Amino acid sequence: MGMIYAIKNLLQENTKNALAILVEKVAQEQKEQQMKYKGKTIRKNKKCNSWYTRFRYAGNQFYISGKTQLECLQNLKRALRQISSDGVIEVKTIAFIEWYNKWLELYKIGKVKSETIRDYTSLLKLIPDTIKVKNIAYITLEEIIKSINACEGTRQRQKLYDFYNMIFKKAEDNEIIKKNPMVKIDKPKHEKNHGQALDNKQQGELIKACKQITNSDFILIALYQGLRRGEVLGLTIDNIDFEKNTLTINKAWNNKNQFDTTKNKYSNRTMPLFEKTKQILLKYKNQKERIFDITIKQYELILKAIKDESKIEALKLKDMRSTFITRCKELNIPEQVIQSWVGHQIGSTVTGMVYTKHNSDIDYNYINIINNSELITKKE
Repeated sequence: MGMIYAIKNLLQENTKNALAILVEKVAQEQKEQQMKYKGKTIRKNKKCNSWYTRFRYAGNQFYISGKTQLECLQNLKRALRQISSDGVIEVKTIAFIEWYNKWLELYKIGKVKSETIRDYTSLLKLIPDTIKVKNIAYITLEEIIKSINACEGTRQRQKLYDFYNMIFKKAEDNEIIKKNPMVKIDKPKHEKNHGQALDNKQQGELIKACKQITNSDFILIALYQGLRRGEVLGLTIDNIDFEKNTLTINKAWNNKNQFDTTKNKYSNRTMPLFEKTKQILLKYKNQKERIFDITIKQYELILKAIKDESKIEALKLKDMRSTFITRCKELNIPEQVIQSWVGHQIGSTVTGMVYTKHNSDIDYNYINIINNSELITKKE
């Protein structure tokens, strides 16, 4: 029995020692991960491997961060030096990532489409961690330019530029920074592709190909009504009034294969249901769900099949919209009428300057007009 008690006491003593060592180790780690300066504790942020401290002054909360403990300390000292003689901090210091989250909460969530929020999340991933954890007031032009130039493709660079500009502009408006640094950076150039209108021959080849390919009616509807991809794929039977001959656009189908809001407030509209469209849609009169119940992947496969069948290079669904607008212009339909049909703001220049393409096929009509006019000197 004496041996048993001895072993029990030894185990208890070892357990106490182990706990004491563990507590001491945790305390040491906490001590190593903290630093105090003028009553402000600098802590390690394990989530993004940086250092930070928070403090309140004059009713405002300030967030100071740095990639290392020393950098955070230097940023804290700099911020405290910025307290003017009347006791007001001239520049509020906050990490880029913390201001981004506040910017998202104040100005974007609930005010823009969910797909736009996902775009912001993707763009945030393009920004280096060194910028994310840095005080927004001390981010340099060089850091911003390098991060933009690191993007692949001019469109992605332009998107990141606009993303930065929105965030910094609101930081300036809120007096978190003195001036938006993006005003000193040239916006990357990118030529946006709005779609190419088909000429008469290509349009005929497209219509012919659609009659050969299964489930391709949505392409013809986009052509005959000038609809965007999301608008035509998001059509449901309640959008169509066969008696009044109207088509209402009030939702869209997004890349996540879900219903979504339309592009903007002008996109929500009721337009005429043209006769060619009506003849196609009558086949779907008893459809209960979406009229064109296909996924984005199936849409891409059908479009590729149409492209191969029609022999039209670089064919895109947005070409249908450009073609519709161009045909309307050729028929001398007033621009404001076209704008109301396609969901453009009345008076916008984009309808005429971007979506309308010159059709050389109709040049011959005007050549005869000129040749038969007094404008051209006739031969003696």
